[in-house]
Amino acid sequence: MNLVNIFDPEKGKQVIGPPGTGEGYWAGAPTILFDEKEAAFYLYYRLRQPRGHGEDERGFEVRIAKSSDGKHFEDVWSLHKKELHSSSIERSSLLKVHDHLYRLYISYVDPADSRWRIDMIEAEKPDSFHAAERKKVLTANDVPNAEGVKDPYLLKVNGGYIMYFVYAKAFHGSSKEEMHQTGDVHNTGKAVAMTGLAVSEDGIHFMWENTVLPVGVNNWDQYQSRLTTILENDGMYTAIWDGSAGVEQNYEEKAALAVTFDLKTFAKVSTDGPALETAGGRAVRYIDAIVHKGRIWYYYEYTREDGSHELRLCKVDC
Repeated sequence: MNLVNIFDPEKGKQVIGPPGTGEGYWAGAPTILFDEKEAAFYLYYRLRQPRGHGEDERGFEVRIAKSSDGKHFEDVWSLHKKELHSSSIERSSLLKVHDHLYRLYISYVDPADSRWRIDMIEAEKPDSFHAAERKKVLTANDVPNAEGVKDPYLLKVNGGYIMYFVYAKAFHGSSKEEMHQTGDVHNTGKAVAMTGLAVSEDGIHFMWENTVLPVGVNNWDQYQSRLTTILENDGMYTAIWDGSAGVEQNYEEKAALAVTFDLKTFAKVSTDGPALETAGGRAVRYIDAIVHKGRIWYYYEYTREDGSHELRLCKVDC
């Protein structure tokens, strides 16, 4: 199989640091976009602080930063969770539709029912998104037996749109109160998280299709299988996904590989364990990647020795 070259997480360099030191302080969940017309990189990322910091806890703010070299970024846009009346914002997908239209597919906890949902915001530039203009894209009600949808990753294919996302499926006997009392079903141990697929002609109205990366059975990935990026190589696609064995690893997932030829049917390559983790066995997760100037640019969330998470970049040859 012609898998793409992966990277050594220890060789990456920090591009965004966490807002504090120690467990619960994170910078990560990146989406990377290179705008050919502007010759600029746009990086979406999320900031988090530990629970107990009032309105500035969990995923309290997301930002878009701009760079000419892909290494040194300057923030050009931000959104605080209070603007959504939400308890947390997570990973989003930043997409360029054409020269005067960008879309941000954003996942956050719906204040109405404490379940994760995905909305879309449009703007002429990545620095001019207005949260008040967001449109509903996907909720748990749109996916069979789902208790939340989050962490979208989108591709434009043949004039249409493919969206991969994590959805929570409850264990038998789990109550709604148990799953949603924290505003994050994934940290309760009451549901597994797998990757689903929805398709759209216009990028707004999506139809559920299928589960593409189910969780494993009695394996290291039996709690979560979350697709985070896809790279093409000679007609075959390598997908990178995050796996975990149980709720205790909910914030410390590790990355793994899968392959597909049609973007709808996937086979896991990493069945016995993760493909990427830190030297100390901690998290390497939320990887996104692009090919630029003959190299693969990997942006990823990395767990430091003090337990905080930083956003790193590592480049490898194609």
